[in-house]
Amino acid sequence: MENYHNIAVLPGDLNGITVTDAALKVVKAAENKLTRPIQHTRFDYNADYFIKHDMKELGQKELDELKKYDQIFLGAIGDPGKIKPGILEVGILLKLRQAFDQYVNLRPVILPDGVPSVIVGKTAKDINFEICRENSEGLYVDAGWIEKKGTDEEAGYQIMKCTYKGVKRLAEFALKRAVERKKADKPVMHFVFKTNVLVYAASPWQRVFEEYKNRTDIDVRYMHIDNFLMQMLINPKQFDVVLTENMFGDIATDAGAIIQGGIGTAVSGNINPTGSFPSMFEPIHGTAPDKWYGADGKYDASLIQQVKPEAAFLSYAMLLEQVGEVKAAEAIKNAALENVRNPQYKEKTLDQLTDAACNYVKEA
Repeated sequence: MENYHNIAVLPGDLNGITVTDAALKVVKAAENKLTRPIQHTRFDYNADYFIKHDMKELGQKELDELKKYDQIFLGAIGDPGKIKPGILEVGILLKLRQAFDQYVNLRPVILPDGVPSVIVGKTAKDINFEICRENSEGLYVDAGWIEKKGTDEEAGYQIMKCTYKGVKRLAEFALKRAVERKKADKPVMHFVFKTNVLVYAASPWQRVFEEYKNRTDIDVRYMHIDNFLMQMLINPKQFDVVLTENMFGDIATDAGAIIQGGIGTAVSGNINPTGSFPSMFEPIHGTAPDKWYGADGKYDASLIQQVKPEAAFLSYAMLLEQVGEVKAAEAIKNAALENVRNPQYKEKTLDQLTDAACNYVKEA
């Protein structure tokens, strides 16, 4: 084992770079709370890199380089002024998730104490669950075709691929999370799909659910995705750990980000539970071109001071938890939440929020 944590850093584009730089300053402030030091190596795999190398996706060269690292920290990708949306998302995010078998997208939906939710009357006691999104297959396998393109009869087909193996290993991960969370005497697992309509893709989901539903050590339930989304707003307290398909999870977790206090505190872990490849951690917000380019379309340094970096802080804290650095993770997490709870939070600049987090971590 190396005597340091070997972390690959992909700042990405625009304000992905901004929040990554801020997060690394806070991590530096927490170095006395680490059991082993951290070595960061930066890779500028972004819009400029794709243009320079005439790429549509990361190649074997880039994958071989990244797989040497313990974990990956990603800022955010996308620069619509240079590359149309979709190319980087598929060529970087989906490529890494599938190439590195990051088959769990772990998204906590936890409302911090003292932070208001858009759901009136709900507190941290009501909104505290996790969504385990299947991250390597489903509707995001990038498979399909277009018929009669350019005619009135044009039709697009997108394949949803769900396998028994994929659902089974996701359920095993979700069960472990539910037991570890110890939210109640008997953990609760919700399988979420659309078995009444997607009858073919539903077959593996139904099969795994049947294997789990009669367990006595855990309360296992099923819910259609549309009902789940409604119940998130009506009665989120009923949920503990939820597992669902890739696209359903993509939509549900964005809704979850809003009810937990906003997208600015939402994080995502693309997890390879076996450790055979690195996992990747990222804030779920985008690159915010409007906080990078001014009205004239040119870079405006003053705009980035409006960017909030807390999701990046929390994402890095999640990475630290993954590598066993619990003390440093807790300090950084609390620093981010302390910022968010500040009554003047909206008026604070990026530099002020970063400095406040660094000071909190040093004194914690």
